[in-house]
Amino acid sequence: MLEAFWISTRLRISYRVNGILFWLKRIPLLGKLLPAAPYQISGLKRFALVLAVIWELLTFFLGKLAYLCLFFLPAISFYREKIGMDLDLTAAFQHIFLFLTLAGAFAWNHFVVSDANSHYAVFLLGMDAKRYALSNYLYFLFKTAVGFAGVIALGYCLLPDELQLSAVWIPLLPLLVISAKLVAAAGDNALFHKTGRNLSDPSLQKIDLGIPLLLIALAYGLPLLGWTIPSIVLYLLTGLLALLAMPSALYLFRFRDYRRIYQTYPYKVATAGDIQKTEQENLQKKLVLKASSNKTGCAYFNELFFQRHRKLLQRPAQFVALFIGFALLALFLATKVDSELAEGLGSRVPMVLPGLPMLMYWINRGQKTTQILFFNCDHSMLSYRFYRQPSVILPLFWARLRMLIRINLLPATVMAVGLPLLMLLCGGAEHTVDYLILPVAILALSVFFSTHYLVLYYLLQPYTAGLETKNPTYTFTTLATYFACYQGAQALGEHISSLLFGLICIGFSLLYVVVALVLVHRLAPRTFRLRQ
Repeated sequence: MLEAFWISTRLRISYRVNGILFWLKRIPLLGKLLPAAPYQISGLKRFALVLAVIWELLTFFLGKLAYLCLFFLPAISFYREKIGMDLDLTAAFQHIFLFLTLAGAFAWNHFVVSDANSHYAVFLLGMDAKRYALSNYLYFLFKTAVGFAGVIALGYCLLPDELQLSAVWIPLLPLLVISAKLVAAAGDNALFHKTGRNLSDPSLQKIDLGIPLLLIALAYGLPLLGWTIPSIVLYLLTGLLALLAMPSALYLFRFRDYRRIYQTYPYKVATAGDIQKTEQENLQKKLVLKASSNKTGCAYFNELFFQRHRKLLQRPAQFVALFIGFALLALFLATKVDSELAEGLGSRVPMVLPGLPMLMYWINRGQKTTQILFFNCDHSMLSYRFYRQPSVILPLFWARLRMLIRINLLPATVMAVGLPLLMLLCGGAEHTVDYLILPVAILALSVFFSTHYLVLYYLLQPYTAGLETKNPTYTFTTLATYFACYQGAQALGEHISSLLFGLICIGFSLLYVVVALVLVHRLAPRTFRLRQ
């Protein structure tokens, strides 16, 4: 098993080194200084190898640190500062950790992962599937345990006394995580042994998503009602899962159908044959789909595309809008039951403005829509010269922008109407102008994100035929967008009033949209092309 782990690790590092060299070649200015074949330069390969090893070591802790900072600290801060609840922060932390751990055991187990590394190792190099799966999973559990222990120890030393982290949590919480994952992995393999399907099967998607979503709702929803899991329950459940983890680990070592799992859920490498097959399937859909429009030119082309892919494009936004509507209704009903929650809620609603950029970032469909546009249309049409002409690119961009704005305005409008209405029904806003600034800021941010992702798509066009992102500038820009929404907006919101923050969001969105549209008109005819 050690030999299998060593081979798979070398394969993973080599794959990462090649990816780093590829990214270096695609970085503006720097890429022009490098030769056409950077893989042949031994010094550059050694540099990429050092970066790959450093990154592998950093993954022990960076992911866990980001996990705790993104999913715990904002929620606990929200409970205490924004709502004004008298909540025990230690109890809230362990409550959220327990439920998120159980959700992650179902949805993000990382046991048998069908990715490029497993495809190369098991099918191309002929490695033993059982040894490959077990050795990599043990390494994953080791990274998980060390990472959580290190991050929790750091929190024990650095976090204020108000959180009151106990030293016993340093070994206890990593034990809870790896025990839950082992039990879930054994259950998933037992399900595959009995039925030939595991939770990654599309037919079981409702279960695979439903259970984690329910657990996540309990993680954050119960503290809103002032109830958290007692510490004794956390200790007992950790002990129970640790006991169940031992027979679960034994079952995983005795399980023999690992290769059949990889064969049942293979890693799909996009080839020309796959693309041709997709085009043929799409052609059959065209023959049976009744789509019509009275528009002409590029607007007609885009309208037919939208009608044909309405379920992919619009239905997720409809689900999000329904969820937001039900959440606002549930919050309103909760205020009727709990008078303490209702007291002054109307004046506190504008306080959510600093969190709006992050919320709109998550619910916006811009990035997913550009993937749908590329895979179902542009990856074929960009091979034709006429499709790359400014007379086609620019009118089609405008038609798509209007379509994307309409899609994203659906959940945004529900929020823009629901939040002011909630303010009005729960005591009223502190300032009358809040009734105007809040909805306009929500709509402006929706238009901003719609424009942002479509403009990035036309200026950088990052996708290959397999929907892999091969443009480091695009990846960096999307990451910068995330951190600007999370860190920048929160930091700015702490130093200025909610009213001023809303005005800044509106002004920035308008300015950004104007500049972005000018850049598209000047650059898109040269940048919107196929990536090899």
